[in-house]
Amino acid sequence: MPGDESGTEEAERSVPQAKRGKAGQSPEPPRTTSLAESFAKAMEQRPPKPGRPVQAAKVDWVYRAPHQIFGREGYSQVSNDFLSDVLAVLIARHGMSPAQSAVLVFCMGRQRKGRLKATHSAIAKHLGIERANVTRALGTLEGWLMLKRRPNSVLLVNPVICFKGNGDVQEEALAQLRADAEAALRENFPKMRDDEVKAAAGKEFPNFVPPKLPMPRSRQLAFGDDNDDPIVEGQAC
Repeated sequence: MPGDESGTEEAERSVPQAKRGKAGQSPEPPRTTSLAESFAKAMEQRPPKPGRPVQAAKVDWVYRAPHQIFGREGYSQVSNDFLSDVLAVLIARHGMSPAQSAVLVFCMGRQRKGRLKATHSAIAKHLGIERANVTRALGTLEGWLMLKRRPNSVLLVNPVICFKGNGDVQEEALAQLRADAEAALRENFPKMRDDEVKAAAGKEFPNFVPPKLPMPRSRQLAFGDDNDDPIVEGQAC
């Protein structure tokens, strides 16, 4: 009947093309709308009648400028609290020696995904200090859980204080370090219970507890001050 055909054609027109598809083919998936397209479509609509009339409206697309960082290696994410509340205070109060702070900053700057490979001699040559001072500094920094030494001249920078990589990569690195700590405890202490292993691993690298900060100094000190004793390398170790 003509009426039935007209109703059928109207029903087909009311069904979106994405749902109908072509004859003999599966329906096409609906197209997703981007956030930018949603904003553009919203700005094309007329403002609602109630309320104060809108005189004009416009949208400016402003793209964020890339970071301008010295060098060609990009940058790392560094904990602001570590820099301001731990490192700066240790240096200012001579709780950290010049060699310790220099070795730490060098490793933080050279690490990728928390790792770098450098011999004690190479670090000493780059910093212009004695190799023995680098070795002592690394030992102290490792005791503070800021760094960790591995075989074959591999150094690990604690990912909690500094890491070059996105958050997903950081989580993978942290999970691996914690698993390594538990595995080492089980190997060296096979009779430990699982709860004891987890508790002990929680005190190992990469968990970081800032070292005890020295008391504020009563007067300003400077290198070469005739009124003070010269500061000897390793004094703060």
